[in-house]
Amino acid sequence: MQKIAHIQDLEPFITPEGAERRVLAYGGSLMAVEFSFAAGISAPMHKHPHEQIGYVVEGELDFLMEGKDPVRLHKGDSYYVPPETMHGVKILSKTILLDCFTPLRKDFLPQ
Repeated sequence: MQKIAHIQDLEPFITPEGAERRVLAYGGSLMAVEFSFAAGISAPMHKHPHEQIGYVVEGELDFLMEGKDPVRLHKGDSYYVPPETMHGVKILSKTILLDCFTPLRKDFLPQ
């Protein structure tokens, strides 16, 4: 059986944009990650080979995805990002997101 890591096992990571990223749990091909943002932070448009589903735990943001108009998201809203799709966020108030990725983001794990 593969070990499942919990938040206590992994240190938070500060992204280049200033968000705090915490890997909550992972195993097999699935990973849950918490992102905490201060108001005014933007995550630039980017893409990755992972499917992503997110949930707004707290806050307000503009969600950007290629080929779509920006969407204002609030606490309780969710979103889906297909693999290899450009996306980003503009944070409007203190925000916490719960993102799930498959396959898991090996680049988020300690080396």
